[in-house]
Amino acid sequence: MDNLPAWFLHIEAPIFCKPLASLFNRSLATTSVARQWKNASILPVPKIPSPPNLADFRPISITPVLCRTLEHIVVREYPAILHPPTSLSFVDQYALHPTGSTTAALIALFQTVADIMATDPFVIVIALDFSKAFDSVKHNALRSRKALLNISYSIYNCWWTLFR
Repeated sequence: MDNLPAWFLHIEAPIFCKPLASLFNRSLATTSVARQWKNASILPVPKIPSPPNLADFRPISITPVLCRTLEHIVVREYPAILHPPTSLSFVDQYALHPTGSTTAALIALFQTVADIMATDPFVIVIALDFSKAFDSVKHNALRSRKALLNISYSIYNCWWTLFR
């Protein structure tokens, strides 16, 4: 996005570490993120080989490397983001977790069905398509859930700015 390769920052870390640390700290302290860091290139990635329809693609966002670096710092320094309190934890959610995937969700579903079939001869599974679920996110509900995390006000605001 910003034509700044991660390998360049890695090699030149001794030179850039102090100014970048200052920039990141200022961003967190003021709860603001540079507008350029919020831009992303959306690229279609095929879900299957040789996709015949547009629905066979999923969008991925290519964001600036400095934004991703700040995101990693926030997540590493504030583990409540990845490991929320049990009152906010959803064991049946498979998105946005390092080990989460559609495969993990299907395995859990098949295991549940197999467990039920061990005692009952019939199992009814109702499947819903949530392919447009992100088009109807209730941002106020999401914001109130995030407010319950054990993180400081400035990190909460900066995180909200980064990830919305």
